[in-house]
Order: sequence, then structure tokens, then C-alpha cells
Amino acid sequence: MCGNLTRFDVTRSSRVVEYVHLDLAGESRVEEREVLSETIESVRCRWCNAVDQVELVDRPGAQV
Repeated sequence: MCGNLTRFDVTRSSRVVEYVHLDLAGESRVEEREVLSETIESVRCRWCNAVDQVELVDRPGAQV
């Protein structure tokens, strides 16, 4: 393990409902987003490129 604790590429699949606001110029902005389901497919270390050495650990005191 390389010691990286904070930099990862996460590939995930999500199913979401978004409330999109389009202004008169046609620019869009998501104002609300509800995640219906989400699956993490892979986590890759940005430093050493490992995918089989990444361990997900809950942070002490973090709210789930």
C-alpha cells in the first residue's frame, strides 16, 4: 500500500431524479437532486493505481 488516504477515482452507477432549471438563455442548473440508488463499481488509488489494495474505512465520528 502506498499510504494514500484521500485521493481516489471512484466509478459509480447512479439513478437520480433532478429538478433542472433552464434560464431564458438556455443555460441549465440542477436545483434539486434525489439519489434513488447508487452502486460503487470500483475505487482506484490516484497515487499507485491500485484497485485491489483500497480499503474503505469509516471515519470516527462521521454520520452515516
